[in-house]
Amino acid sequence: MKAAYRLFSLRCLYPTPCNHLRIRYGWGIGKLWIASLRESQNMHAKTLTGWGLAMSAGVACSTMAGDIGPDVVAFYVANSINTLGSIDGIGGYAIGTTSCNYGDEVANWYSGTNQTPLIGQNAYRYHQGRFEQIGLSWLKHSFCALSEGGCGDCQPTDCSTLGIGCADTYGAGLNTNPSGPRSDANAFSGYYDYPFNVSPSGPSALRGNLQIKDSDLEPANYPGARYFFEGYYMSPDDAAEGNHANNASWREFETNGPGSVWAIGSTQVEIPAIRVWKDIDPLVDMNDVHVPSDGHFIAGARATDIGNGMWHYEYAVWNHNSHACAGGFSVFVPPGATVQNVGFNDVDYHSGEVHDSTDWEVTVLPGSITWHTDSYASNPNANAIRWATMYNFRFDCNVAPSNESQVNIHTFRPGYPETVSFATVGPPMEKVDPCDLPLGDCPEDINGDYVVAVEDILVVLATFDTCGDGTFRPDGDVTGDCCADVNDILALISAFGTDCSPTGACCTADGACSVTTEADCMGMWHGANTNCTWVVCPQPGACCLTATDCVSMQADDCVNAGGSFRGEGVQCEVVDCDQAELNDSCQESWYAGPGSHEFSTLDASPSDFGEPNESMCPGTYLDWEGSPDVWFHTTIETDGLMTISLCDPASFDTSLVLYHGAYCEELVQVDCNGDTSGESGCQSYYSAIYDHPVTAGETYYIRVGGWQANTGNGTMHLEIE
Repeated sequence: MKAAYRLFSLRCLYPTPCNHLRIRYGWGIGKLWIASLRESQNMHAKTLTGWGLAMSAGVACSTMAGDIGPDVVAFYVANSINTLGSIDGIGGYAIGTTSCNYGDEVANWYSGTNQTPLIGQNAYRYHQGRFEQIGLSWLKHSFCALSEGGCGDCQPTDCSTLGIGCADTYGAGLNTNPSGPRSDANAFSGYYDYPFNVSPSGPSALRGNLQIKDSDLEPANYPGARYFFEGYYMSPDDAAEGNHANNASWREFETNGPGSVWAIGSTQVEIPAIRVWKDIDPLVDMNDVHVPSDGHFIAGARATDIGNGMWHYEYAVWNHNSHACAGGFSVFVPPGATVQNVGFNDVDYHSGEVHDSTDWEVTVLPGSITWHTDSYASNPNANAIRWATMYNFRFDCNVAPSNESQVNIHTFRPGYPETVSFATVGPPMEKVDPCDLPLGDCPEDINGDYVVAVEDILVVLATFDTCGDGTFRPDGDVTGDCCADVNDILALISAFGTDCSPTGACCTADGACSVTTEADCMGMWHGANTNCTWVVCPQPGACCLTATDCVSMQADDCVNAGGSFRGEGVQCEVVDCDQAELNDSCQESWYAGPGSHEFSTLDASPSDFGEPNESMCPGTYLDWEGSPDVWFHTTIETDGLMTISLCDPASFDTSLVLYHGAYCEELVQVDCNGDTSGESGCQSYYSAIYDHPVTAGETYYIRVGGWQANTGNGTMHLEIE
C-alpha cells in the first residue's frame, strides 16, 4: 500500500478561536476534520459536505489530544477480486479491502474477540434510472492489523491495534468465506456477539461470500448497466467515538457476464455506493434521514416523465447504521390519482443467515402507498432494511411531482420513534381532480391496445353524456373537457386506425440512440417509455475479418461474420489484423512502437515463462504470484532512453517486467516495477520503467501483469528519447 495519505485535525480552516472543532450531529457525536490525498503533489481537501450529515447548530471547542479517536475507513476496495464459481445460477465472489486509521488514536484489532472490525462486501447496479443492490456477503472477522504504510504518516504498532495513519490489507483470498453473520452486529453501537451465534453453510464457492445472481451480471439482460462494489468496516471503538459515518467506500467494476468482473477507476473513500446514483443522475434527490438516538438512512428519490401523462417514481433506501432498521416505507399519493406498476426490490440473505428474505407486501389506498414487512413482534428476523443493505420502492402515477412531498420510513425495532419523515420528490400532498390531469400521448386509444378502433368508440358510447364531478373523469373523455360527448366521437373518427405503439430508446449499429417504437427500431430496443439518457449504447469497434481486412462493426456482428473483434471504440487505423488476437504469450506478443497501446489481461492466462526476478525491483510490490499476463515487443531504431508507463485512471493495479533479446527462447530480464509515482491522472497503483538505456537494432519484450494476479484493462505508453 503505497499512496501517500495525510490526516490533519481541522485547524484554522474557518475563523474561530478553537484549534480543533468538535461538532455534535443530530444523531450522535462526530468530529470535523479534513483528510488530504496527495497524488502527484496535488492536495484535495475533504469537506464536511461530502458526508452529507445534518448538523445541529451547537459547536463546542476542545484543544485536547486525541479528539478524533480511532477512525477506520475502507481506503481501497476491490484491488483484488476472487471469482469462485456459480451454483444454481448464483455466483460467489470476494473482493479485497484495505482499511486506514484516519484517527488520532490506535484502533483496536484484538484477534478472536469482539474488539476488532467486521468487514462487509456489497454489490450494486445502475440501469435505466434504477440503482439496486444485487449482492451482499457475510462479515470477515478481522485479525492482526499489519499497520502498513500507504495511507498516511503511519505510526505502526503491534498487530493487536491499527496504528495512527496506518493501513491493513485483506486481499480477496482473506475475504473469501467470511464467518460473521450480519444478524449478530449492531452497526450503530459497534457491538457484536462473539463467538458468533450462527455459522455460514453451503458449498465453498458460495458460503458466506458476496453472492450475485448470474442473471444480474448478464449484459444482454442489462445493456449499458454500470456496476459498483462497496466495502464496509464496522469497527467497535470507531463507533463508540461517533466516527461511524464514513466507514463505507465504493469502486466501480465492469463485467462481461457471470464470473468475469474487474474493477475500474479508483476507490471513492468514505462515500457509500448509493451516493453514486446522484453522481450519475443529478436530478436524483438524496437525503440523510436520522433516527433520534440511533443511526441514519440515506434515501434517494427520482421522478421521471415517462409520457402518456404518467410519471415514474423511484426510491432507494440504504440503512447506513440504524439499529432500529426499517420495516415499512410509505409515500403520499393524492386521492383520485391513478397508480400503476407498483414494485419492490431487495437483496437476499444467504448461507444460513437468520434474517428472512421474504418480499415486502404493498397496500395501495386512496392517499398513500405503503410497503411493509412483518412486525418485530410477529417475527424479529423479518426482512427489515438492516445495516448496509438497500431496498427499492417504485410506482407509476399520473400526477406530476412536487419536491416537498412527505415520505416516511417506519422503524422496525421497538423503542424508537415509529416513523421518521422527510421531504423529497413525490406526488403533491393535495387532492387532485382527475380532470386536471393530462390525457396522455394517445388518448383516443382508450382500451390500451395501441390502435384506435371500434372498441374505443364503444367505450365513449357506454359513458355518453357523463361528466366528471371532481372525483373521476369519464373513460370516454378523449378531448379533455371532462365529459363524454359527441366531440369525443368525432375525435375518435378522426384518429381512427392510428398506431399508438409506445416509444423507447433504440440503439443502432453505429452506436447512436434514438427514441422509436419497437417496430421502427433498427437495432436494440430497450422497452416502452425508456429514453436515451437511461441507456449506454455499445459502440462499434475494429473487426478483423482477415489479416488485411478490417471493418468497424458491433462485437456480436463481428463474431457472427467470423471476424476477430479488437475492442469497442477501437479504430481500424490503429489495429494490425496480422497480429494475434490476444498477446497472451511471448510467442504471440504484439509489436509496439512509440505511442499508446491498449491491452487487457481479462482473458489472458499465466505464461509458462516463470516468475519474474523481483530482486531487480525490490520494495515496489511487484508480487507477481502467477499473474495472467500479456506481451509486447519493440525494436529500437536509435540509441536512447526508453520509458514504459501503465498510467491509466481506468486501469487496475499493474506489474511490469522488461526483457532483452531477439527471440523468446533467449530473453534476459533487465528491469521490473510493481508500483511507482510521479505521474498525475493515474489509477491508485500503477507501474512504470523510466529512462532505461536502449541500443539501436536491439529488441526488447514487455510483459504486463498485475499485483497479486490482478487482471483488467489498461493502456501502455511507450516513449524513446
